[in-house]
Amino acid sequence: MNDEPVTTPPAELLPVQIERLDSRLKQIEKIAETVESIAENGFEAATKYLESKAEKERKEAEAADAQHQREIEFQDKLHKRSVAVLSLIVFAVFTLVVIAMIMGQFELVKIILGSTLAVAGGAGIAGIFKGNSK
Repeated sequence: MNDEPVTTPPAELLPVQIERLDSRLKQIEKIAETVESIAENGFEAATKYLESKAEKERKEAEAADAQHQREIEFQDKLHKRSVAVLSLIVFAVFTLVVIAMIMGQFELVKIILGSTLAVAGGAGIAGIFKGNSK
């Protein structure tokens, strides 16, 4: 075993060592409380950050959906307007052709149909090259 004799400190040093040990224990407890407080605050801050991030993403998604819906509505109105204009033009050409046929002006019918075809072809070709620009 150990051949060294066990030495006991003198009696006057024991209270000093006990006081020192007690103060160290208090410091360790204070450090532990501080670490616990910091950990709780860090967890709360992380939770708040994640909640605000989720809320921000939700609002951005709602804004994107609203923008997309407005775009769809705009395209729908534009399409309806185009169909209405095209219908009026077709009706006007048909009316002119019928009136010219009733009057017996077959050359006028040829001119009307030829001009209509030329204008429609020119507009169609321009529309193809122009495309749907945004």
